[in-house]
Amino acid sequence: MTVEELASLTSKDRILLYLSDYRDMENRYELPADLIQQSIAYGTGIQRKHLSQYLQDLMDENLIVERKAHIQGMKQRMNGYYLSPGGFSKSVTLRNKVGECLVSLRIEGDIREMKVADIDDATSVHISLCDIVREALESRSATLDMTSLETIESRKREVLEKKEQDSDVYRRALMTAWRDGRVTATERFLVEELRKHLNVTDEQHRSLEQEIIRKLAQDHMEFRRIYKTVLEVALADRAISGPEEVILESLRRIMRISRKEHEELVKEVETSICGPPGCDERDLLKEAMRLVRNRPVG
Repeated sequence: MTVEELASLTSKDRILLYLSDYRDMENRYELPADLIQQSIAYGTGIQRKHLSQYLQDLMDENLIVERKAHIQGMKQRMNGYYLSPGGFSKSVTLRNKVGECLVSLRIEGDIREMKVADIDDATSVHISLCDIVREALESRSATLDMTSLETIESRKREVLEKKEQDSDVYRRALMTAWRDGRVTATERFLVEELRKHLNVTDEQHRSLEQEIIRKLAQDHMEFRRIYKTVLEVALADRAISGPEEVILESLRRIMRISRKEHEELVKEVETSICGPPGCDERDLLKEAMRLVRNRPVG
């Protein structure tokens, strides 16, 4: 198998080869970031828009497993992918075939023939079989270059850091769009255009949006609790004064409490302080006296 033959490996074979470096993932609570779609796409040289279909085909063939899990270094749970027992068995055959391949390698100006399996030991950094296949895929020459191979890890790190920065930008945009609890048609359009520009996948979008919605819901419940406490203080004397109204209105806006929610909370607080609507202290006293008079003797 030559450099050209390495580059001719199918996309599904490259995925199996890439995932073959990750064993015993099924029992791990947290998965490596290398197992999300973004990393797999870069590691295999497959475009993100095509990767999902290849992954689905491999899942249909029971060669890989998809699992939503906590990902190292990631804020939200995402889908991770790893080999099934059948997939690992197939990958062993593939690894042996690729590893035995003789390729031309330029080292400090000299051209040498070397087995793919031996290249990692000849470099100052770790290089996987799939790294070498991807280099063969991207190379326009029949000869691989050692200098280029040794920059694989740094190039990968730069690409993934850029992707993470783009993800943070997109997360902030989504948070801005959802800040009032709903997204207008204009906001949705702008967010979608940004998603396309940053190459954020549908899966990433859904995951980020669900994370933001959950956080907003939690924050809103906490805001309601705080706002209700402030209302209890303000209504302790059964009335909200002028200055208190100004403070409450400002707080209501900051905490994004709707006017309807404000009215509901006021009624809750008034009920807890004053009793059911329509009952003042004299009414309560009369009711207590009635109960005493009507209490059975003995």
